[in-house]
Amino acid sequence: MKFNRYQAEDFAAEESFIAYYLQTNEQAIAFWENWISLNPEKLDEIYKAELLLGKLHLHLNETELNDAFGKFDNFLDDHHGTAALEPVKSTKLFSYAKLAIAASLLIFSLLGIYLLNQKSAPQEYISYHNDYGKTAIITLEDGSKISLNSNSTLKYPQHFANDKREVELEGEGFFEISKDIDRPFTVKTNRLNTTVLGTKFNVSAYRNSAAVSIALVEGSVTVELSDKSQKITLKPTEMASVNASSKQLEKSTFDANKTTAWQTGAIIFENASFEDIAAKLYNAYGIKLINKTSDKRWKYSGNFTKTDYISIIQNICFAKRINYKINNNIITLVP
Repeated sequence: MKFNRYQAEDFAAEESFIAYYLQTNEQAIAFWENWISLNPEKLDEIYKAELLLGKLHLHLNETELNDAFGKFDNFLDDHHGTAALEPVKSTKLFSYAKLAIAASLLIFSLLGIYLLNQKSAPQEYISYHNDYGKTAIITLEDGSKISLNSNSTLKYPQHFANDKREVELEGEGFFEISKDIDRPFTVKTNRLNTTVLGTKFNVSAYRNSAAVSIALVEGSVTVELSDKSQKITLKPTEMASVNASSKQLEKSTFDANKTTAWQTGAIIFENASFEDIAAKLYNAYGIKLINKTSDKRWKYSGNFTKTDYISIIQNICFAKRINYKINNNIITLVP
């Protein structure tokens, strides 16, 4: 199969792989999870491709991304008929050499837009990424502190503007914001924007998880959908999340100790679905969890503090009376 010869750039330019990374197409998700489990030797390239896509999505807004992918589609249309195509269901593939050119065009197009924006903007930005299994504390120029969870990226300006303070987050972070009534502080994620004057709150917005939430510990925050169609205000112990079906903001209460437990190295599952568990283990340890059992809708609860992922998997399997197989960083749950 052509995918066996792919490098990170090729995966990052593959339409179905992008859908798998963004979790927008169930067929793509199922295909790539199965392909990765059968080709563990390509795991390093897969991780590099996901990191590349993560950086590109963090730096480019939706309009810029659509423009870049439009150029990629135009390239495919312009070269259709002049390149030897190999028909494959639900994807567009050139021969390996042609695909490498197409992949390079996409990547350089995206990077070109980013670099152009950087040249036209006087503000300098810092992008900090935490690897799997690591946390970090970042102190901003205004004295605000952010605890950044594993597999998370924070983008922030070297110097804030005179009238506002804005940062971008992909992943999870706990924010302790210095009060400044003249410069509101806004945390932007792929689906939510949170604005405060000075407060403490937790933001969880991993791209590989359907759950996006803002949990307020202290002070007051305003949470708004990225398209500005809905806005709510939170008080301490209140949480805002996006309903998976309605795509609307919902308000609930939360346990601060559990929500922020990740700062001490704890991993907590509360009536968690397989998808929730797989996403949390991937973000914490960089492992792929695949469910090959007949039960696809089970729930699991458990608390773990500073432990390895094997212990977590063993506890889950014991509770569910199932087994597991390990192939490098891929763990498959089996009957």
